[in-house]
Amino acid sequence: MKEIIAVNNRVLDINLSTGKIGTIEISHKDRREYIGGKGLATRLLFENIKTGIDPLSPENIIVMMTGPTAGTPSPAGGRFTVMCKSPLTGIFAASYVGGKFGISLKKAGYDGLMVRGRSDKPVTVGIDNGDVVIKDASGSWGMDTYDFQEARKEEGDWVVIGPAGENLVKFAVIASDKRIAGRCGLGAVMGSKNLKGISAKGNRKIRVADPDRFKKALKIAQKKVLAHDNTGRRLRELGTPQNVRAYGPASIMPVRNFGKSKFDKMEDISGETIRDRHKIKNVGCPGCPIKCGRTGKFNDRELVSPEYETIVFMGSNLMLGDINEIAFWNDKLNRLGLDSISTGNTIGFAMELTEKGLLESDLKFGDSGNIDRTIEDIAYRRGLGDELAEGVRSLSQKYGGEEFANHVKGLEMAGYDPRGCTGQGLGYATANSGATHLSGATHAVEADPLGGGADSYLSPHGTKGKAHFVIMLQNLVEMTNSAIFCIQTQFPFLEENVAYKYTPAPILRFIMRNLPAVAVGTTDISDYCALLSGVLGYKIGKKELRMAGERIYNLERFMNCREGISRKDDTLPRRMLEEFGEEGWAPVELDKMLKQYYRIRGWDENGQPEEARLKKLGIVY
Repeated sequence: MKEIIAVNNRVLDINLSTGKIGTIEISHKDRREYIGGKGLATRLLFENIKTGIDPLSPENIIVMMTGPTAGTPSPAGGRFTVMCKSPLTGIFAASYVGGKFGISLKKAGYDGLMVRGRSDKPVTVGIDNGDVVIKDASGSWGMDTYDFQEARKEEGDWVVIGPAGENLVKFAVIASDKRIAGRCGLGAVMGSKNLKGISAKGNRKIRVADPDRFKKALKIAQKKVLAHDNTGRRLRELGTPQNVRAYGPASIMPVRNFGKSKFDKMEDISGETIRDRHKIKNVGCPGCPIKCGRTGKFNDRELVSPEYETIVFMGSNLMLGDINEIAFWNDKLNRLGLDSISTGNTIGFAMELTEKGLLESDLKFGDSGNIDRTIEDIAYRRGLGDELAEGVRSLSQKYGGEEFANHVKGLEMAGYDPRGCTGQGLGYATANSGATHLSGATHAVEADPLGGGADSYLSPHGTKGKAHFVIMLQNLVEMTNSAIFCIQTQFPFLEENVAYKYTPAPILRFIMRNLPAVAVGTTDISDYCALLSGVLGYKIGKKELRMAGERIYNLERFMNCREGISRKDDTLPRRMLEEFGEEGWAPVELDKMLKQYYRIRGWDENGQPEEARLKKLGIVY
């Protein structure tokens, strides 16, 4: 049996137009500067993709990339990155997913893969211990993501699209097991290439480069993961639906197409209700000790228990509070291959368009009768579903309602209303992919369920400290999504360190709000450094890791600027900037935060990374 010492340093290069299969070698320099995962995916696209191409053309390139931690006992390291130019936004986008595919790909001898071109008929790609074959998949076209994977599980672990991706729905997803790479329509790009799925199978053994260093770091990391209340208890017990009680009372949870700040049926969709009434079983990504995923009994059917984002966008955002219905819709969305965030946003927007007389439809807030059919109509592009499949931005351009069209750069907003956590508004406005909650996610330190902001580390309103923390968290996420560490490790790795854990909360609040540069500069990322050093076998310091995150973020921004992104696009939906009369909401002072953000980032007043900053980061163009 062959051994892999940390990484393969090989990327599979597949051209579906020509059938040519090759490999790309990863240099030591790129490995150190971009790490893996999101970082190397960004670098590969920068080097290989042309500016200005149509995302659904053969010229688009899909990159799937594992991190150095894949296949090791590192906490929550089994996820992988999928990246390409998004058909929903027209700019670059990455999504992250668990499942077994990433580890199997690495065991097959590749750290990642690139797919170019377009097949003239439906195909799958099979990877078996380094051997690669392109197979006819005409008979499988039309199968849902679950049935397809079950029918062909003997071929390996899969990434696959459902009917939504085949029909080029702009927010179609890619599935791996029952996990989803959900945002930005990456499944439609696979569909445009006539690529139903990719399987991977490998028997290589993965070992770390420095076992002694890694073992020591792992012992500390695992202890922190289990000790922290979020990763050691709440995520296991409640999963991400714990956020319903955290963000509902704090006026952050989306309600009625982001038109209201409170939802009367909040408790009916809470994590605690799901735990107590639906016989939950924990599941998780391979090797992950957190196990935040769950299955449960919903109307006597065992289904994947929906995550927070699905619960709120198919629930409170539509004024619907039956968790059994939401779980059923979640199953349908996953099978058909639809992003629940964009689907719920788009249906909610259509409901408000209808209510205001701008669209003729039978969609109505609080009425669940047509949701099941609408989901299918979107996936198969039938009737009104064909227009809904284009997303909120496209609908608003055709029917109006731009003042309540909740998207940024074409990506529908995630489940955190910035009028209840204003720093999150800056995160949405500047995130490279659009309005994602996984970039500059300050909502966790801004939320105060008791109201008033007294118990939150950053005030939920105002601008103090917001730019510094958005940048720090954006860079940190780029680093963790490159290594790869699950984003949930931020809680134990940052908050279980001595300085943070034993500093009295009032002092932490004062420093974070009034001396944000000090707070950011002293944030301890030593656990990430130690684990990654053990995996790769050379010392990686805090400065190097921080710079890697900054480098990756700036490179993607530079790529987006070449596609036309500028200050005009770093904004929020008009509803977020103009409507704040509900309980718990406050104005999002975006212009003030943006000026400070650009200055700290080293970007010019138009949002373009300055040449001096790019040179400092070693980005050559």
